[in-house]
Amino acid sequence: MFNNRRLFCYNRVSRQKQPRLEKSGGLIQRGWNMTMRQISPGQERWALLIMAFLFALAAPFLPVLGVVFLLGWTAPLVVLIVRHGYGYAVPGVVLAAGFYYAVLGALGALHTLFLVVPLAFFLGFGLRRKWEAVRLIKWGLVISLSGTLVSLLFAALIFGVDPLAPFIEAVRESYQGLGSAMQSSGSLTPTETQALEKQVASLVETVSLIAPTIFVVESALAVLVNFVAAGVLFSRIGQKMPSLPPFREWRFSVYFLFLFGFSLVGLYWGGTRHIPLLYEASLNGDIIATFAGLIQGFSLLWYVADHWKIGRFWRFTLVAFAVLSAFLMQLIAFTGLFDMYFDYRRRFSRRR
Repeated sequence: MFNNRRLFCYNRVSRQKQPRLEKSGGLIQRGWNMTMRQISPGQERWALLIMAFLFALAAPFLPVLGVVFLLGWTAPLVVLIVRHGYGYAVPGVVLAAGFYYAVLGALGALHTLFLVVPLAFFLGFGLRRKWEAVRLIKWGLVISLSGTLVSLLFAALIFGVDPLAPFIEAVRESYQGLGSAMQSSGSLTPTETQALEKQVASLVETVSLIAPTIFVVESALAVLVNFVAAGVLFSRIGQKMPSLPPFREWRFSVYFLFLFGFSLVGLYWGGTRHIPLLYEASLNGDIIATFAGLIQGFSLLWYVADHWKIGRFWRFTLVAFAVLSAFLMQLIAFTGLFDMYFDYRRRFSRRR
């Protein structure tokens, strides 16, 4: 799967399309007339290290893309590990650690590094052994979540602070700052200001309740961003990443259905018997199971649309209507959850 080709630098010199295929440096080029310069392994290692550090450098200062860079700055390190070995990725980790410590502080740097660095080394390990994509994604999520838990334990045991406090405080400050700006501009009355303060307090309480779900989503996004970004880099040098199955074939374990059922029972018992820990755990389990059911429900929808040869326009129109309707979203989620057990695709294919 992974060969020993070098990175190539391309300089576009003409916009005229070539009618034939041209081979250069072991790669087949179609279309644009290009010149190539092959770089050495040492230059390639430096290029990947610099790329990783620039991604890490840009993350704290970009408003929207910063989240993507924060979760995926280790993608060049994945390529570096696969092509050159584990040891060459260590300098990039050290540089990023020093930068994040200076910008985000000890707790922020600890959480960021434990979230993505073990994941990058694991993805490099799996790719070197030619693991399939599903296995990489599944165990990558476990590794990233484990790193997050370790960072939270370090924050609580070593630094002696509540690991959720900085995150909750950031949410509170952002909404309070918005309220102060609106109040100073005269767009809020005193009554509306009090209502906003109550909403902020309710939001902070909700965030503290669903913090485990937020960490799961954060880890899942880190896995997907690193997997996709590494795939883009590998395709740039003519190598292939293991591909995920088509979306219409995505299926989750039936354990998510069991998690959903137990979570409903836990929500009832935790709420009526006033057991906060049971209620919080059940609430997070319910959200995670419902989200998994939603993804599988849309996957089932894609399977049916492929069977009936429904075009992409009508598929995305239906998805847009579903997103705007809480009832449709819940219906799709329930359908996906029950599909985990009944396997409607198998039953549907038997009738074809």
